[in-house]
Amino acid sequence: MTRRLALWLGVAVVALSALVYASVDEGAPRTDADRAYAIAKTIGCPVCNGQSVAESNASAARNIRVSIAKWIDEGRSEDFIRAELRSLFGDDVDYTPSGDGVTSLVWILPVVFGAGALAGLVIVFRRWKSEALLDASDADRALVEAAREARDDG
Repeated sequence: MTRRLALWLGVAVVALSALVYASVDEGAPRTDADRAYAIAKTIGCPVCNGQSVAESNASAARNIRVSIAKWIDEGRSEDFIRAELRSLFGDDVDYTPSGDGVTSLVWILPVVFGAGALAGLVIVFRRWKSEALLDASDADRALVEAAREARDDG
């Protein structure tokens, strides 16, 4: 492996690691209020169209925020809170995507296609590089020599 290729691989690994870390790690909420807000952001308001409970000023959303805070103060888990809200308002209020079935394909396929495209580009660039390093044939050398002589004579 050449030094240049090793450097590019290192850059790719660092960039990919930073991207994965930034997209996955949000850090743990520091306080109960932070935790309540993080949950409220991912719960849809049952009376508002397209707004989360954290964004909405509807009375139902305010009541849900109070319930979330109460459950957190009682020491309930996030899974319990989500299950309780789904049982009260239906599955549509939970904006957190599931990781199973067809939903997982929505998250996995872009990564697979991106990796395939990157691999395809690497293959194409390697072919172009190897074609560029080929030696000129005798016919090519003769053609260049004839063009130089014609230029010098003209």
